[in-house]
Amino acid sequence: KKVVIFSIIMQTANQKSNMFQSIFGIFLQSTYAPQKVIETLSQMGICVSIDSINTAILSLSKEAHCGIAALGRTLLTSYAYDNFDVDLESTVHTVKKSEDMLKHLTTGLLFLLQHGITLDNLHCSKALWERSLLNPEVDSMDVTSKKGWKDLLTLHPDPLNEAGLSRQNCINSWKILSDLIEYGPTYFHQFKDYLHLESVEMIPATKTKILASQAMDISNSMVSGNINSVLELLKQGDIEDPAECDPLQGLDVLEYVVLFHGDLGTGECLQVVLQQHAIESTPWNCLQHVIFIPGLFHLKMASADAIWCTFLQHSLA
Repeated sequence: KKVVIFSIIMQTANQKSNMFQSIFGIFLQSTYAPQKVIETLSQMGICVSIDSINTAILSLSKEAHCGIAALGRTLLTSYAYDNFDVDLESTVHTVKKSEDMLKHLTTGLLFLLQHGITLDNLHCSKALWERSLLNPEVDSMDVTSKKGWKDLLTLHPDPLNEAGLSRQNCINSWKILSDLIEYGPTYFHQFKDYLHLESVEMIPATKTKILASQAMDISNSMVSGNINSVLELLKQGDIEDPAECDPLQGLDVLEYVVLFHGDLGTGECLQVVLQQHAIESTPWNCLQHVIFIPGLFHLKMASADAIWCTFLQHSLA
């Protein structure tokens, strides 16, 4: 209450001292407060006017657009997108609604690639396309062979340590000792400082810069919606068809890969998109630069489902 009272007094003395009123006004706008309520509170000095709120939102949108474009132009950006639904509630109650008020939209995130990734690491679009099964002109001898689950076993060698334990056995041993110290008899609590787990290829924790893209009036439940979502996200990141842009504007995106993240449904739709566009004449129309990477949660979910179907579901598995 004291903050509200002092904020009203400060704005009365100086119209530019309206931080509280501006934040509260934007909050009311985001919660779909009726305009009459905002106007009434504005006259009381608790929030700014509707015009000021719209001006502030427009200014924030322009600033966010410039930040997204600057991040996208680095080509060291990864994109993630998903759908969301908005129920456009009507303030006028009718017996029968004339149209569906549920709106299907798409939103996305842009974040800078970390851990020392450079443009040289992403400069492989042409090399991947020359070895892709989607390429109609590829030589069968140049196609990269598909890998199976057995290849995962040799991806990271697992030599035995001095105690003759593999990494998996080291983790199991550490977990048993940790539970014994944490939940066992009091005697074992004294060994807590002696329990250590050796880190293997530890990824350092870094702060990732994440920017939210502008919401798009696109439903990505269909293949066509995913095409539009990808092109619109790239456009917001100031990445467009090089044939229609100034060659001096920046780097050619067609020489690099752009990483996209999403759920399993998004991955399936993008796979269909790449198959359909593989016959196009230009790398941009082929979406040659688009590489899909599933989210970690969905990858674990798919792996758990594969284990269930292969080894557990059937009695003869």
